[in-house]
Amino acid sequence: MKFLNSRVIRISIAVILAGVLIGLVGGAFRYCLIAADNGRAVLIARAHAWAYIGWLAPVALGLVGAAWARFLVVRFAPTAEGSGVQRVEAAFSGEVKLAPNSIVPVKFFGGLIAIGSGLALGREGPTVQMGASLSRLASGLTKNEQDIRVIAAAGAGAGLAVAFNAPIGGSIFVFEELTSSFTPWLLVATLTTASVAVWIMRLMLGNALDFTVQQVSLTQPWRIGPFLGLGALLGAAGAIYNAATVGLLRLGDRLPNVSSIKRAAIIGATVGLLAWFAPALVGGGDNLTQAILADHHAVVALGIIFLARFLVGPWSYAAGAPGGIFAPLLVLGASSGALFAGVLNHSMPQLNLSPVAFAVVGMAALFSASVRAPLTGIVLTVEMTGRGDLTLALLGASLVAMVVAMLFKSEPIYETLKRRMLEREAIAEKASQVARTALVR
Repeated sequence: MKFLNSRVIRISIAVILAGVLIGLVGGAFRYCLIAADNGRAVLIARAHAWAYIGWLAPVALGLVGAAWARFLVVRFAPTAEGSGVQRVEAAFSGEVKLAPNSIVPVKFFGGLIAIGSGLALGREGPTVQMGASLSRLASGLTKNEQDIRVIAAAGAGAGLAVAFNAPIGGSIFVFEELTSSFTPWLLVATLTTASVAVWIMRLMLGNALDFTVQQVSLTQPWRIGPFLGLGALLGAAGAIYNAATVGLLRLGDRLPNVSSIKRAAIIGATVGLLAWFAPALVGGGDNLTQAILADHHAVVALGIIFLARFLVGPWSYAAGAPGGIFAPLLVLGASSGALFAGVLNHSMPQLNLSPVAFAVVGMAALFSASVRAPLTGIVLTVEMTGRGDLTLALLGASLVAMVVAMLFKSEPIYETLKRRMLEREAIAEKASQVARTALVR
């Protein structure tokens, strides 16, 4: 009995169970998203047979999908809004309570509807918050509040690991971004949960890299210079992207006369209209990222992709539907890296730069500029693409991007989102207290 009551045994059983649950739910979520993306593509293709009224189909899909996803949040689980990473961070630090278990179906179906209807959101937002909540279900073996938070943080990391098929990257995310700590208990819980969750997910969806990328090793040391230049540009781009994302959210806060569901409907309709003209530019963006990494786009097309996704990403996040920002950052980083290499090759052909290599590096660099978690971005990118030969370029560009973003005085995106979340909840709590006082009187 003493053996079974051991803290190590209790935590180990809890995190293994959490890993199984997260792997099953996260794997099902990814499978459903693939089916939803395929269904949206078929709908738009068939709608083009009706030249004058066909555009109504993707517009209606986007409008209804975004509004419905936002309704689920408002009606059943307000804490399911947006990414959820900031809430998990706040829960670990004790600033807020862990989200209730009711958040899991809202995150699952709300995220599926939002991303499936075309909003440019990431699947990792729902899986991270679902992972934390499912871990809470599995932590019934322990009554220690600190252990419960550790298991929840491990579950959040497993959620990210399942989203990107990256168990090491998901684990590093917990240490570098989510908790900013590295303890033996957190280490054991995180690595175990991520390993089990990704193992279950791979049993469901197959054991393959998320992206297929050609291998082109770097041999000349001087070639690192252009990567550093890319990092500097993406540091500025990341700062602007963060400002745009938060600015649109705050703009919505200043429009109290327009309900959040109506705002989501307007956003969804505009994204649906974009889908009519360019279906590949909407949704999570995995297919678009794969096409960029396969070097299928010319410079002009890459420029259009970058500008369109730079606008549609923050615009989609402003809908307040369940969905993250990681995956959209990967699309944007890949397009900007390939575009940078293409422009340099056009102006200086003797450089003969690889757009694919720059696309891979751009993914990690923009992530580092926005989230300020370079190790997570680098490891996630390597695990998704298999491009371990680019580690030096990834490290250099990511560090430069992070420094430039800091020079722009750009705060890490989740720090800003967490502060906004806490401010809004403090205002809501104060208003509730005033209302209760008025009722008593």
